[in-house]
Amino acid sequence: MLQVVLAGVLAFGGGGLPDGFLTMESHPPAQSWESYRVTDSKSLPLQLNPCFRKRKADAGRLETRAVLYSGEYEMKYEQLVVYKDVAAAERAMKGLRADLRRCADVGKGHQRYRYFTRPLEVGDDGLRAGGRFFENGERAVAVRRGAALYIAGESAWPSRSLPLKHFRKLVAQAEVMTVKVCDLPEAAC
Repeated sequence: MLQVVLAGVLAFGGGGLPDGFLTMESHPPAQSWESYRVTDSKSLPLQLNPCFRKRKADAGRLETRAVLYSGEYEMKYEQLVVYKDVAAAERAMKGLRADLRRCADVGKGHQRYRYFTRPLEVGDDGLRAGGRFFENGERAVAVRRGAALYIAGESAWPSRSLPLKHFRKLVAQAEVMTVKVCDLPEAAC
């Protein structure tokens, strides 16, 4: 049934991803110290962004959705980008890996930040990454399935070895999404 509804919406130009497609879209009401932001902006940079790009570095986006959460002491994000074809998604993943290498160790003193990566066997292509900054850090997964790229991350203080057990929640989200995106005709799973 979901496939029929999605196909109908996309075929008749309804555009965009269905509401509630990402896990974080169904969140509790924000407290005064929290904020949730949901955006379908195609120009939003990939949220796993080791080089802190202000503009997107990939091309060929058809649909996007991101949910960004920030609280007093934590942040979380979830982003799905559906590209025009598998080759565009592969290029985006390749570009993300290049950024993770290029910006693996930048700056000195309290301006220094570092990123580490390890492979992840989810979807057609995946990785887990950790970033350390002066007083905080992040851990994230990036998974490509067909023409779709899914990224999820959260505040953390990751070790260089990036043990898989620390990524269980993010990996579980990615595994669910790699199945879900195949309901989108554009994902070309």
